[in-house]
Amino acid sequence: MKAFLAAALALLAGVAQAQPRAPGTDYPNRPVRIVVALAPGGNADINARLVATQLSQQTGQQFLVENRPSGGGTVAFETVAATPPDGYTLLVGALGSHTLNVGLYGDRLRVHPLTGVDHITISSHSAIAVAVHPSLNVRTLAEFRDLLKANPGKYDYGSSGNGTTGHIAGAMLVHLLGVQAQHVPYRGSAAAFTDLAAGRTAFQADTISFLSEHFRNGAVRGIVIATPERSPMAPDVPTSAEAGLPEYQATTWTPWSTTLGTPLPIRQFLYEQIAEALRAPAVRDRLIQLGNTIPDGMTPEKTRAFIASEIDRWTPIVRATGARVD
Repeated sequence: MKAFLAAALALLAGVAQAQPRAPGTDYPNRPVRIVVALAPGGNADINARLVATQLSQQTGQQFLVENRPSGGGTVAFETVAATPPDGYTLLVGALGSHTLNVGLYGDRLRVHPLTGVDHITISSHSAIAVAVHPSLNVRTLAEFRDLLKANPGKYDYGSSGNGTTGHIAGAMLVHLLGVQAQHVPYRGSAAAFTDLAAGRTAFQADTISFLSEHFRNGAVRGIVIATPERSPMAPDVPTSAEAGLPEYQATTWTPWSTTLGTPLPIRQFLYEQIAEALRAPAVRDRLIQLGNTIPDGMTPEKTRAFIASEIDRWTPIVRATGARVD
């Protein structure tokens, strides 16, 4: 029996030693908290939960997801910024939280995406599409524009919240079409879609990963996808160029960040572990099935540079739409 116990302990010690750790550290040696800046059920949340499960398997430590969707991601940013810079609190967001808020809040933004947190990687990209309720009886973007022009201010559009990607993508469409529509914020894409499917709102801009299933079951109709190419997830939905509005381009993405001052070896370790998780069939296949593309080589340095470029691109667009968060 003693020999058996000794062998078992040796085996467990070997397993523990085999778990990957950040070079020169014992990180992670306790559970890691992942704060998601959006509500459950959306693309960022799905990314976070799929990757978290895989990270737990790879490292032997729990990666625990919690959602903090208030304030268009500002609450999640402030939550993470207030934690020690040790890699045990991560932030998962989207285009809205990491880019659009700069244009929306300006000097009121307490934690800036470039100076208030450190970045790790980007796990996916997802195109934005526009869904309309079938009762509108429109099948093209031109028909949609004509309907809204003939009825200024009559129709509402929902989004996953003030300042989110869906909010700005909807406001951008309204601005480019030269029409009027009222924005209605919800706590998450799923909540907004409930009212769209019931006909209480007229349209919703959201990720193709979220909307594609609803296109297939006929609950709503897709009239445009804001990309240069059609999506295999919704092959019947025309691109913005095909719909006659080529300047309508919008793609969200899923950034992973952490507390400012977190040592680079820990962020590099997390980047490598997330990259490995994204190669796991259970993660990769599901994300692709939902209409995501998975970027390669998004190191901490490249991620920060990408976010900076997106802020430069989107800030004037946000301000041009006149979108507000108050």
